[in-house]
Amino acid sequence: MADEIQNTRLDNLKETARPCFQCGICTSSCPVFRVAPELNPRVSVDSIITKGEVPREGNEWLCAYCLMCDQRCPMGVSLAEILMEIKNIAALEGKAPPDVIDSAESLMEDGCLSPVSSRSEKKRSELGLPDLPKANPKDVQKLFKATGALEVLEINKAAQEEDKE
Repeated sequence: MADEIQNTRLDNLKETARPCFQCGICTSSCPVFRVAPELNPRVSVDSIITKGEVPREGNEWLCAYCLMCDQRCPMGVSLAEILMEIKNIAALEGKAPPDVIDSAESLMEDGCLSPVSSRSEKKRSELGLPDLPKANPKDVQKLFKATGALEVLEINKAAQEEDKE
């Protein structure tokens, strides 16, 4: 069943990537590529189109999801969507990076990724803005359960534990 789902996802990726003619505008538009050339959106698409496989280097996690590649692609290929799906496939295989797993766990425990700073609270008060609502971890936990993210988190935590052994 899992292999069938993965194959369907790969087929959908191939279909999404098919119009790409490898012009490289996505890469030249990518602000992350300028500082981290290991993230090359064109290479990710090429792997899907020519080899029929999802890249396994893990560089897709560097994507800032700025959508510049989508906006500039002359063929209307959604590179951001492709990179997101590659991340989803990797996460389902237990290959999410440790910092992503840590962030997800923090979000589950605290209800937010980072607390509101006292400077922000002071500035909001000066501007007459109301206090921000306090994060409720139970709401985040419900979302994780409802979307399947909790299951994916557990898969990755288990894979992380196996790697330690």
